[in-house]
Parts: sequence; C-alpha cells; structure tokens
Amino acid sequence: MIKRHPEDFRVEEILSRDLIPGDLSESGRFALYRLTKRGLATDEAVERIAAKLALSPGRIGFGGLKDKHALTTQYVTIQFPPRRPPPPLVEGAAWKLELLGRTARAVSAGDVSGNRFHATMRGLTRRECGGVTEARRFLSKSASGGRTLLFVNYYGEQRFGTARHGRGFAARRLIGGDFEGALELLIAVPDRKDSRDRKEIKRIVAARWGDWKALANALPASPERSVVERLARTGGDFRAGFSALPHIVRQMTIEAYQSWIWNAVARRVIARECPPPFVEAPSRFGNLLFPRAAEVPPGLASEVIPLFSRETALREPWSAAARHVLAEEGTAIENLRVPGLRIPFFGEVPRALFVEAIEFSLGPLEMDESAPGAGRFKRRVRFLLPRGAYGTVLLSALEGDPQSSLR
Repeated sequence: MIKRHPEDFRVEEILSRDLIPGDLSESGRFALYRLTKRGLATDEAVERIAAKLALSPGRIGFGGLKDKHALTTQYVTIQFPPRRPPPPLVEGAAWKLELLGRTARAVSAGDVSGNRFHATMRGLTRRECGGVTEARRFLSKSASGGRTLLFVNYYGEQRFGTARHGRGFAARRLIGGDFEGALELLIAVPDRKDSRDRKEIKRIVAARWGDWKALANALPASPERSVVERLARTGGDFRAGFSALPHIVRQMTIEAYQSWIWNAVARRVIARECPPPFVEAPSRFGNLLFPRAAEVPPGLASEVIPLFSRETALREPWSAAARHVLAEEGTAIENLRVPGLRIPFFGEVPRALFVEAIEFSLGPLEMDESAPGAGRFKRRVRFLLPRGAYGTVLLSALEGDPQSSLR
C-alpha cells in the first residue's frame, strides 16, 4: 500500500534550465516560486494561492499537475501587477511559496525535465515484500537487477479525475452530443477524491437537477454554481452550461478519456507483442500489464503511441488495437470531437510506449510502525522519471503479480 500518509509519497519536480537563460534577475516580468504542498492537487493549490494574493488564477503558471495525496515540490511563476513587489514567502493551509527570483517568462510543461520520487510501501507481508523484489528483477534492464527499470508508460489513475467509476467518462457522452449526461457526471456525481464541501455541492445539484434558478440561489460560489447560473439564463442549454466550466476542467475532461483509450490500446499491444509471463497490476480503470524488460522486442521498446485525435494516422503495431478499443466504445477515430464546440478539442500528443526509471533503489525490509504488532513491513523506494511518466504506475507494477501468464 502506498500513500497511506502524504509523506509516504514525495515528489520533487526537476526544472529545466531552459526557463532561466541566465541567472535569475530583478527585472523579469514573472516571479519564480518553489511551491511545497501537502494533500492538495496542483489546481486546488493554484486557486488558494490566487485567493490569498487577490490575483486571477490565470496569472499563475505551472509546469505539471502533481498528485493530491502526496507531499510535493514544484515550481510556479506569478505575474504581479506593475509596482507590486512579489512577497518572499507566502503560506496557507497545506501549502507554501518561497520566492527564488524573477524570470523572463512563465513556467510551462516544457520546462520540467522530470520528477524524483521517494515512496514508502506499507502494510506488506513478508511474502509481499518478496514479490516486490521479484517484480523489481522482472522490470530490470540488467540480468543482475540493476538501477534502471523498463515499464509501460501507462497513465496513472490520478489522470482520470473527471471519470466516475462505474458511470464512465464525460467525454464519451460529449462526442455523442449528450451534453446533459456529461454535465451531470461532472457537477452532480461526487467523486471519492472530492472534498467534503464539493461532494455536498454535487449532492445538492443532483437532488434539484433542472430547477436551475433555485439552485443558483442555493449554491455557494463554485464552478458548479457558474454552470447552473448559465443554465438558468439559457433555459437549460446544456452545451452552454458545459462551456461555463473552467477551461482546465473542460480540457481535462477530454484528456482523461484520451488517456484511458491510450492505456487500453497499450495493454492490448503488450499482450499481443510481448511473450508471457507478465506482471499484472489492478486498477479501477482497467488492469495494467507489464512485460519482462529483457523480453521486450527492441522495436517495441522505442515505439510511440499518440493520444488519439481525428487526424491520427493509425499504423502498426498498434492500429488494430486502437480500432478494437474504439469499436468497443461504440465510436471511431473520426468521431473524436465535441460537436458544436471548437474548445475543448482532441489533440494528438505523442507518448512513448515504454519509459525508464533510473537511479532506482529498493530499501531493506523494515517493520511498519503504522501497523504495530501486525507483523507488517515497509520498503522504501527511490527513482527518477522523465516528465509525463507516473511514479504510481511503477509502484503498482512493483506491487503487482509477477506470475501472470495472461496472453
């Protein structure tokens, strides 16, 4: 088990020097800060920072979305109004900003070169600890169990925040023109990771669905209220209501579905192209399959599969898998659009099928102090991943079943 406590999963963002062509200066338009947060998603932290500083969230730039259930360090830039000096330290509940200096432009995803992970796997039996060691050997590129692990570059579950387990993805409804169904999933169906306040807002929306004017008066300031107010003004125009959601929510709704499709396609490719046995790791959004590193065909190890768009040219070795997954979803590549809207859109983004974890270390067996007297153990792991790869995916592989012979 990982992430029993935020400190059990620490992520340190590594910033590329491309952001800072020279030394940080006093003349740059953007203040560069180190953000440390605990138990907060990046977008939640940005909202709190903006409120604390009385600024628009649009003035805050960041490179990557870091896990909510973790202790994370990343970098943000803030554009303050002219003649307003950036404060050297800003703190709030569960977050802290430390000023590093000024830079010429806002930080973006391209400025992040990778992330360093420090994780503690807890509640393990002695047999499970042995399974972690075996899985490490399974994924190691060296026959002697070296410090570089090769694993499938699946998206982690945190990527699917707009999905509702058991009820699917809002984006699947959007491409079918069902804006009401999509909105209902997004603003009226609580997710297990929502805050208590957000869950209550969604329960109120669900209970009074359709009574938009009354709902607008009943809800506190929130994205849900903005949608309901738009619905009240437009007489229930659900396309317009969807457009009232924050841009980041709308785009992440699309990207979550694209990422799920990518995972499903990758899993089929691995099952077809790699020999068993596999490590199989459970996931709420489809189990993940990992081949033995030494058995990955050289051409497949360097393969790139994109997030799919209408313009994606399907090609082997993944074209058949893509058609199969899309057909199971009742759609096809040419249907990947939101009818009547230019934004959000399905954009094609290349993604390596495999990724390497480097500087990997697996600590010795230790007693788990969080389960005293239960005969449970913990193991500490450390590794470095390139931008866009998920540490939680590697950890799930280490906790998976290395004896699976699924074909």
